Amino acid sequence: MPPTHESTLTERDFERLLQATHRMNDTNASLEAHAIILIGGRLGLRPGELTHLSGEWIDWQREMIRIPNHHSCNKGRNGGLCGYCRQAVSQQSDSAKEYAKLSKKYWQPKTSAAARAVPFHFSSRVHIALEFLDEEHGGWPYSLSTLQRRLNSALEHAPKLQSNTTSPHGLRATAASYHAGRGLDMTALRAMFGWKDLETAQQYLNVDGAMTRRALTSIH
Repeated sequence: MPPTHESTLTERDFERLLQATHRMNDTNASLEAHAIILIGGRLGLRPGELTHLSGEWIDWQREMIRIPNHHSCNKGRNGGLCGYCRQAVSQQSDSAKEYAKLSKKYWQPKTSAAARAVPFHFSSRVHIALEFLDEEHGGWPYSLSTLQRRLNSALEHAPKLQSNTTSPHGLRATAASYHAGRGLDMTALRAMFGWKDLETAQQYLNVDGAMTRRALTSIH
């Protein structure tokens, strides 16, 4: 997987990736890929957030996704934890007892700042993508590995993109670059993306020169 900055898509490549989903043979898989690319690449949800996205999180009246402090994961075998959550718990526990205790807390956001409201009123395409997932599945119905497969399939159908051009993390960085390039200030970016500090936000800004270009345009 390429580093996050290298896997950030330009606007042109983002549109190419969206178009590639229409070339996928499986209609449902195509629509699911289209939805997760839009949600990841414009709202900047983390892979774990995308994986556990539930219709219960969506405030349709205010057009916001409200990411909670906790959401019970049942995406794994026999309704247990998914692979993403099992790995997170395993990394934090040293015993079976501790593993069982921590398992009850998953899924949970990466940090306390990650429990947040993410607006989507600015994009009718994102709104429609969320409607599709909610109406068809009540959210994202599969594991992270299936989400990755949908993205990989879209990349395979995009002639001008490489198979490792982006990733779920890359879509998040793409969203950050997109909004920063349009002038969203640092405080709003930090709130939207759930970063604990501004230093983290800086890592995602001006990846493709959009901010520099906007600043130059404003003075010339």
